[in-house]
Amino acid sequence: MASRGVAAFSGAALRRLRTAARLSQDELAAKTRSYGAKVAGPHVSQYEQGRRKPQLTTLRALAAALDVPLQTLLIRGAPSADVARLRLLAGWSQQALAHRLGIAQARWSRIERGLSSLDESELRLAAELLKVTVEQLSRSLDTGSRLPRGPRQRHAPSPQQAT
Repeated sequence: MASRGVAAFSGAALRRLRTAARLSQDELAAKTRSYGAKVAGPHVSQYEQGRRKPQLTTLRALAAALDVPLQTLLIRGAPSADVARLRLLAGWSQQALAHRLGIAQARWSRIERGLSSLDESELRLAAELLKVTVEQLSRSLDTGSRLPRGPRQRHAPSPQQAT
């Protein structure tokens, strides 16, 4: 089971970049520690295998140790990964961004996973904080596929189905 960490992290990209740099997992860990992260060789192995995901500070240290932009260690493609990517590239943790938006961190997490949406004023502020246009953020959120906001409904059978 993967640990909590940067959801959009790509273990495959880390492995590819590490091997291209001709570093062992232990060597990469040592280099990463010089950037302030508390990482050992087994951590790098778990990151590459997808069994663990690094925290944002560790991800930044890994990128610095490999001398690559942070975005090269992130997954591309899925709308939720795109939103997380925008957040990470702007330097925000989920908690800090949610706090700045005046919403709960759990709600921002649901937004990144496509289970909730932002109202218009929140969307404008989020775009400003993420340093993108409202249109770019809307595309990343893929608002057409979002579930409508509102109270959760249990999937109880209707009276007609129950008989």
